Amino acid sequence: MGETIHALDNLSLEIGSGEFIAIIGPSGCGKSTLLNILGLLDTPDGGEYTIDGKRVDDLSNKQRARFRNEVFGFVFQSFNLLPRTSAYDNVLLPLKYRKGDSRDQKVREVLASVGLSDRLKSRPNQLSGGQQQRVAIARALVNEPKIILADEPTGNLDTKTGLEIMDLFKEIHRIGTTVVMVTHNNELLHYATRVIAMKDGKIVEDRKNAN
Repeated sequence: MGETIHALDNLSLEIGSGEFIAIIGPSGCGKSTLLNILGLLDTPDGGEYTIDGKRVDDLSNKQRARFRNEVFGFVFQSFNLLPRTSAYDNVLLPLKYRKGDSRDQKVREVLASVGLSDRLKSRPNQLSGGQQQRVAIARALVNEPKIILADEPTGNLDTKTGLEIMDLFKEIHRIGTTVVMVTHNNELLHYATRVIAMKDGKIVEDRKNAN
């Protein structure tokens, strides 16, 4: 029989509303697994997960999808945009369950907030990497989530563009949104209010940042 590998090992974590958390650690330490569990993309094998006092690890698939859409916004290293779809329609996607005429206004507002009001009709292959990540951030923001989960959001960007994206996250956090970011880049840690270091599925350091 093969050896059982535990991505997370008896990990316990509490995140306060309005924090900006950076999670660091070597490849394979469990960072992305933790982020996927936080975002209800993966289900833990044991333990409990609660948000605002509500247990969410035992929700049905339908309940998880609805809760995920209402509470979280996701930003990924690879952008995860629909390639044949305009920036406008990529951002519109999370609003497909929302009724009313406010959807158009909301999409235009969030694209303007990330500096892309002039690229509504552009497809991903017509945008730079930084612009694609801005579209992804706008898509994450359009439902006004309580929590943004970002997995290596600057990993595919040059240094200058990466810092511009981090300034966007700083502004998102400033207005009260909780941000949890996985990163390999130690130079980005000063943006966070709290840094969590992981190794072998465990938290080995948890410290506040003096911002």
